[in-house]
Amino acid sequence: MNNLYKIYEEVDEELKFLTTSGVRIKMLVSLLEKPKTSTQLKDEMEVGASTVIHAARDLEQDGLLIEKTDGYHLTGAGKIMALKIIDVITTLKTVANEREFWKTHDISDIPSEFLLRIGALSDAKIIKDTPTNLMRGLSLYFKLIRKAKEMRGISSIFHPRFPDIIEKLADRGVEMEFVVTPNVFSTLTQAKYKERLKKLVARDNFSLYLSEREIKLAFTVTDFVLSFALYFADGTFDNAQDLISYDEEAINWGRELFEYYKSRAKPVKEEDI
Repeated sequence: MNNLYKIYEEVDEELKFLTTSGVRIKMLVSLLEKPKTSTQLKDEMEVGASTVIHAARDLEQDGLLIEKTDGYHLTGAGKIMALKIIDVITTLKTVANEREFWKTHDISDIPSEFLLRIGALSDAKIIKDTPTNLMRGLSLYFKLIRKAKEMRGISSIFHPRFPDIIEKLADRGVEMEFVVTPNVFSTLTQAKYKERLKKLVARDNFSLYLSEREIKLAFTVTDFVLSFALYFADGTFDNAQDLISYDEEAINWGRELFEYYKSRAKPVKEEDI
């Protein structure tokens, strides 16, 4: 941590330079799309021409952009800074949009490399149960997965309706992969579900993996949606709120998080049940 403090002191002025001007930030982000003239930037940002020229001069002196005959271009350093600024903005938006959710839930099982990319969830919305609709979140979840063409998920909780829905999806040819926790696996291997699980595992379009430990999150990612849930800080599962996103970046984030846990789990075969 001391090394980080030293690095901060080294880049303190640069950080202030980038974050104390909304015009400079907007210019960097805008020019990441393509080179633009001062007139284009002025009209886009709705500021005066002198404001754009002054900000461009500052950014050029800092080595972040250069002016050519067709307008302003980001340098390599400018592109790196613009991408990082976008990352910070989307991260702030992710937390700000659902601040209560992130404040009260346990994020310890979201690996650091995924927390660093939490901005992928910036457009996600909370779907929660209400006093007049206690099954709102679960109803939407079941409705969404019925439309799936492919599905992956981390199952740290069990609902009695899951087996019926999964069997129907399997019959329809949906490609499915699940990582289950020891507690869920113990439930699935009880007499009531054991034979049904064996039949599922024997199918070509269904794969099951067993985690070595309990995981304090649960989610499903399909070809078009991510449904993500967490445990409260006190260790109880929040079955009344789901974070839902249809954004491609969020879906890819969910797929990669699934692969992270899948790579650390053991494949389940018929003889293991």
